[in-house]
Amino acid sequence: MTKRLITANWICPITRPPIRDGAVLIDGEFIRGVGTAEALRADHPDVMVEDLGHTVVTPGLVNAHTHLALTAAAGLLPPDEFCEWLARVPPVMGAWTSEDLAASATMGALESLQAGVTVVGEIVYDRAAADAVLASGLGATLYWEVLGGRGEHLGEKLERIGFPTEEFAGTRWVTGISPHAPYTAGPSLLKETHALARAKGLPYAIHVAESVAETNLMRSGRGPLADVADRMAPDFTPPGTSTVAYLDRLGVLKEALAIHVCEASHVDLVRLAASARGVVVCPRSNQWLHNRRAPAEQIAALGVPMAVGTDSAASNENLDLLEDVRALQRAAPRLSASQLLRSVTIDGAFVIGLGDRFGALEPYLAADLAVFDLGRTTEPEAAVVRAGGRATLRSVMTAGRWRIRDGAIEDDAGTMESAALAARNKAAAALAPAGR
Repeated sequence: MTKRLITANWICPITRPPIRDGAVLIDGEFIRGVGTAEALRADHPDVMVEDLGHTVVTPGLVNAHTHLALTAAAGLLPPDEFCEWLARVPPVMGAWTSEDLAASATMGALESLQAGVTVVGEIVYDRAAADAVLASGLGATLYWEVLGGRGEHLGEKLERIGFPTEEFAGTRWVTGISPHAPYTAGPSLLKETHALARAKGLPYAIHVAESVAETNLMRSGRGPLADVADRMAPDFTPPGTSTVAYLDRLGVLKEALAIHVCEASHVDLVRLAASARGVVVCPRSNQWLHNRRAPAEQIAALGVPMAVGTDSAASNENLDLLEDVRALQRAAPRLSASQLLRSVTIDGAFVIGLGDRFGALEPYLAADLAVFDLGRTTEPEAAVVRAGGRATLRSVMTAGRWRIRDGAIEDDAGTMESAALAARNKAAAALAPAGR
């Protein structure tokens, strides 16, 4: 692939201030230079130029917490109390084959690209769904999810879900592991997965302090999650503490990615700042599930790296990540536009373990771009936060290849839409006997 110079009214590198009349020099799959269009044209007079006009170009966005394989369940699980919603998920998953999961993940990947997202922190249920995400062109940390039983059975669980026995990584993805939550993964499973992650250098993520029900379980052993813990985590004993304190005591917070943290106190956040790799907040999903807002301003004030995720399309209105950024802005108005944009670019890439590859427009990082048509502006980062997203997306590039160009999807999406619809119909039928 020949070198190309992408020019636009505004280039937002993230690592430095926006560049008016800027340019990005791309060579194959990677960025080779960023600066003013005038300077890069002078330095590379023979390079082909693609002028994007009055647009704002950002790095491809990073959605740090996704369940793309649940995309075909969109609209089937209406907003509800967390535990009520959670109880409806197993029938959906039980109705699907590996092929259904892959079709659903493919549709989720397409919807992500259409929102400017080029990298995800994806919770993986099997190898076919993981392969589908990668085939879409997305970059990813693929967190294989484990839950239920004791730590001594970890090997069997990983084999059952297709966890790679050999190194499974490329220039655009890495393997991770995720025990679901402390009420579905008991202490031995939490410690075994964490030990595996540390030994192999794998990213490690866990849902943490998501709901009041979880807090009640941790503090008293009572509430609607008590039965779930009895079934799924046989060695769990209520610690009488917060979830964060419990995980810290087990020694599994080290370099962990904590997802949600809606029920975290100041002391909990200090613990996270001392040990965790970072936090992912999911504003619209938490609202969907009637959970509290994550204390985002306090998280930022303590210097905890913070990213944003949509969670699944089954617990959100859509997978438009910048809509979640705007929800976060409403909940945490003291966060600046620059901070908010970092949370879905460079900080998002960092917390999922891909900060050396994505999240900024800088030489040697991946040639991932999101192009937004926001009209004329003198504050491009604020404009992206205010109005960026699917409605204003013009084009998306991953690894130097346009996946969406001038609003048109480069690949035929008909087959994937048909397969995802079939998966959705199965899920709807599985929910029907319960009157859903």
